[in-house]
Amino acid sequence: MTSTGPFLVAGANRPLGALIALDLAARGRKVVATRRHPNPELDAHLRDAGIEIAPLDLTDLPAVRALAPEVSGVVLTPILSISGPAAHVFSEGGVSRGVVFSSNNVGIVGADPVYDRLRAAEKDVLESAPGWAILRPTMIYGYPGDGNLSKLLQLLAKLPVFPRLGSGHASQQPIHVEDLARLAAALVSNDWDATGILAVGGPQTLSHRDLIATARRASGHSSIDIPIPLGPVRALVSLVSAFGLKLPLSPAQLARVNLDKAAIDPAEIPAHLRPRITPEDGLTRLARLLEL
Repeated sequence: MTSTGPFLVAGANRPLGALIALDLAARGRKVVATRRHPNPELDAHLRDAGIEIAPLDLTDLPAVRALAPEVSGVVLTPILSISGPAAHVFSEGGVSRGVVFSSNNVGIVGADPVYDRLRAAEKDVLESAPGWAILRPTMIYGYPGDGNLSKLLQLLAKLPVFPRLGSGHASQQPIHVEDLARLAAALVSNDWDATGILAVGGPQTLSHRDLIATARRASGHSSIDIPIPLGPVRALVSLVSAFGLKLPLSPAQLARVNLDKAAIDPAEIPAHLRPRITPEDGLTRLARLLEL
């Protein structure tokens, strides 16, 4: 690691990585944005900001090891169960400041193969890279294809009757991708001097029912909710899954429907960095991006 080297942001072909790279560049930092696959639109935006773009596959650990002495800090945006080995190699190579991404669900969900892998990866980073930060964001949204609220907005725009699973009372605290990117950039640049596990969520906590209502207003379409009891749906999904058929919801996802998903043991974030994009604002902006 060199204190005068650039910051490396991996996964810059996706909105989160690109936004982190742009935030660091706006702070006057030299940035190398890496990705496995080009994204012409994002690549052009990054180059216009003076950001160097380079290919990197985080599973190519010899390549990661060769880069470690050249950078002053790293942000690895792929989920920690994928980026964990690279984090370990960067740390071994002398990179004392890094940021990786886990999930708030690690603190919510019990035994589960996906979150067990994340817990193991978190443990490895905590032990091997004590100066690094592990961000545990709540549900991330704010760009088409986010896999969460963009799908909800599109469904609400199409369906006059929306089937709402569960009680509707479970808490949600979605965090906008721009707010999350700002936190990651602040951490790697030491504007936010924090290490270890940091659970972060958006500025407002809503019930699942209220989040749907907020998304409905943002979509500009009228619809009504029909509550769907979980019991029969779980039985049907389990039966269909037993035959090897794939459905939009898995049994594991259904098991989490009524769990509160606000940030667990939220981090103390400096006032000037606290997330500020409310669900109302963020979803309205997202609806415009989706051209609803």
